[in-house]
Amino acid sequence: MKKIILTAGIAAGFWAQAQTHRFIYDVVYKKDAASEILTKENFHLDVHPDRSEYYQRDFFIADSLISNNIPFPKETKLNTSTIVAHKKGEELYDEYDLLETTILKLQTKDTQNWKLTNESKKVKDLTLQKATTHYGGRDWTAWFTKEIPFQEGPYKFHGLPGLIVELYDDKNDYKFDLVKSVKLDKPVNNMFIKMSKEMSVSTTWEKYKSTKLAYYESPINFLRNGREGDQFFLNDGTKVNPANRGEINDRMKQTIKRFNNPIDLDRKINYQ
Repeated sequence: MKKIILTAGIAAGFWAQAQTHRFIYDVVYKKDAASEILTKENFHLDVHPDRSEYYQRDFFIADSLISNNIPFPKETKLNTSTIVAHKKGEELYDEYDLLETTILKLQTKDTQNWKLTNESKKVKDLTLQKATTHYGGRDWTAWFTKEIPFQEGPYKFHGLPGLIVELYDDKNDYKFDLVKSVKLDKPVNNMFIKMSKEMSVSTTWEKYKSTKLAYYESPINFLRNGREGDQFFLNDGTKVNPANRGEINDRMKQTIKRFNNPIDLDRKINYQ
């Protein structure tokens, strides 16, 4: 892989559509809309010749660790993450929601009605242009560059005449910043993403919503389903047994209810 600096002077051939390009975003967001506490994570946007994939950096790290026989750190969140993928030129998005051992595949049609402005600014030697849209129950501001000729962006944002470099909502709940670009000389074959897709179960919105509610009502029973024995381990290494099952179940329910501030605010599930 060859790392680059984001500059306007890059040769046009670097952005050849026949290659795969990885764009890494810093994502700063509020898990709890009622709190001012911010969480910062890295996400990857891999733009392939035929498709794009957006996922948490943990998937990339895990793939590198397993290739070098290095144990996973405890904070790795492979089984509580989301993968977003779509084919080039399509508005249909496949969203893979990983609930420990259950992987739900929800297909949605997503598009944004962008309003381009004449405002521009310079960031890292790139010329950015401002655009706005209302999407998912939020008002968004995007800064994109025509100097990187991909009509893509983080999550499900797309359709501008260039890559989205900055993106934030009017509630200051989410902010995406492009921090690095990498050209991949070889095809990407992330085993965890591939396995998640193969293990996923296609569902409708109503079924997806009911499954998420069932998970909330009793996380421990949901996760224990199909496992043998009186004890098992959560993804973070917590041992669950008959003595602590109720306590852990209540704690997980509180976390799910509190950290319920999705990008698509109009798809927020009401946990009672």
